[in-house]
Amino acid sequence: MFKQSLIHQDDETLCGASWFQTFHSWKPTSNGSNARFDCCSWYGVECSNDHEYGHVIGLDLSGCSLCGHINSTSTLFSLVHLQSLNLAINNFVDSQIPSEIGHLNQLRSLNLSYSGFSGHVPNEISRLMQLSSLDLSGNSLNLHNPSGFKNLVQNLTGLEELHLSGVDISSSVPHFLANFSSLRSIRLQNCLLLDEFPATIFQLHKLKILDLSFNTNLTGAFGEFRNSSSLELVNLRYTSFSGIVPESISNPKNLTVLCLTNCSFSGPIPELSDNRFDKGVLPNWLGMMAELNELLVYDMDIIGEIPAFLANLTKLSKVAMGRNSFTGHIPTWLFNLTQLSQLDLQRNQLQGPISSSFSNLKSLQFLDFEYNNFSGSVILDMFLGLNKLETLVLGHNMISLVATNNHTSSTLPELKILGLSTCNLKEFPTFLRFQNKMEALFLDSNKIDGMVPVWIWNNSKETLQVIDLSYNSIAGFHQHPQFLPWRRLEGFSINNNQVQGHLPIPPQTTVSYDASNNNMTGEIPPLICEVKSLRALLLASNNMSGILPPCVGINQFVGAFGSEQK
Repeated sequence: MFKQSLIHQDDETLCGASWFQTFHSWKPTSNGSNARFDCCSWYGVECSNDHEYGHVIGLDLSGCSLCGHINSTSTLFSLVHLQSLNLAINNFVDSQIPSEIGHLNQLRSLNLSYSGFSGHVPNEISRLMQLSSLDLSGNSLNLHNPSGFKNLVQNLTGLEELHLSGVDISSSVPHFLANFSSLRSIRLQNCLLLDEFPATIFQLHKLKILDLSFNTNLTGAFGEFRNSSSLELVNLRYTSFSGIVPESISNPKNLTVLCLTNCSFSGPIPELSDNRFDKGVLPNWLGMMAELNELLVYDMDIIGEIPAFLANLTKLSKVAMGRNSFTGHIPTWLFNLTQLSQLDLQRNQLQGPISSSFSNLKSLQFLDFEYNNFSGSVILDMFLGLNKLETLVLGHNMISLVATNNHTSSTLPELKILGLSTCNLKEFPTFLRFQNKMEALFLDSNKIDGMVPVWIWNNSKETLQVIDLSYNSIAGFHQHPQFLPWRRLEGFSINNNQVQGHLPIPPQTTVSYDASNNNMTGEIPPLICEVKSLRALLLASNNMSGILPPCVGINQFVGAFGSEQK
């Protein structure tokens, strides 16, 4: 009786007999002359354990080639203990969802997706107040009136999944959905949604999936995103969302899909680093954003060459592509971006020469190429015409840096950070003598030999905080100082050289001082104890002698001496 009432008999000719395969197990079990129905053993049926055979609490006939329409008198609607009903991916030949579905008031999950239903969504579904999952996607359904969406869901406050993609809603999204604190997934793709989407829905703590795509008349703007956000997918393509994408969109640390194609957003692309985007390439649609002025795709596992379609973005002022897996050479079109002020390509796999054409980018303030595979000779003087440059980092490549020192009066007046580690540099660049705003200078792991020039002591006395001259062949200092002259110095490294003479005393601000692996002689000056901020004093492998200052040995310093000097 059950299977005959589920599928209307008049539809058998239209649908064929394939659905009978599903019900092969739906038959009574015989015991002599007695026949009984143990439906709990039937395919797709789940029962509770509270009676001999239990109540039917679950029915999953998804993808079972069911065909026809459900009779309103079907015994399906007498299963009043049913908690889960899944009839997805069948063919109910454009029939309506029976209003009798409302009799199943214990339902917690209702899935009728992609099953060929059409017509109105029955109001009776709104009575199923135990629902945590509702999926009517992929049918030709519609709601009765502009209040239909509101009326359908307003009582379903325990919803965790709301999937209505393809349903003709033709109304706005009710604001009270932002109070449905259990919502984890909202899929309303292609629903003819209208008016402004409530931004507070983005704040739902448990929400992981939000798909509003292909609702061209749906407007809205992003609110702020919390650090605790659970969002994994946000799809707004082909909507009319607008405004600025906030920097806080980087807060959801599990965000893997963000699709904003054919929206009306403006302003800079926000920083999206430190997420878990799938490895891939930059999308082609970026090349159509001719007004874009900032492209920040830092630490996003992007692979391949820097795409040529970015050449269309002539108004770019900031490009941050560091910590990806870009390969190939620096494209020549990059030198046409005359408004470029920031270029960050650090920690990729780029190769080839560093072109002298960078000297044409007069607006550059920040240039970082470290940890790539660049090679060839680079004339350091080519950067001296970039008067706005504040940061220049070329270290940890395979280049040979040449400091011609021809223009002794040339300078980079705004330079604050210079990183030339591992650049095969053979001498101190002369232009450094004229710098007075330096904050960090990295010349470590080069081939510099001879003496540290006397003019170094006048370099950026008021601003320099870090200087690293380690791993060179420096023999000592011209005019060996008793005190290091930089008033704000925090870190000084001259280890692994051949420096002779006594140990200069650092300023009060110094935290780390490494002069190990040199040829220094004499005593450790007692005045070192006056540097109260000093936490690391490394002097191992020198030729020092004499009495230790009283402060050494009271745990102020870490690793002061190697075992051979203790």
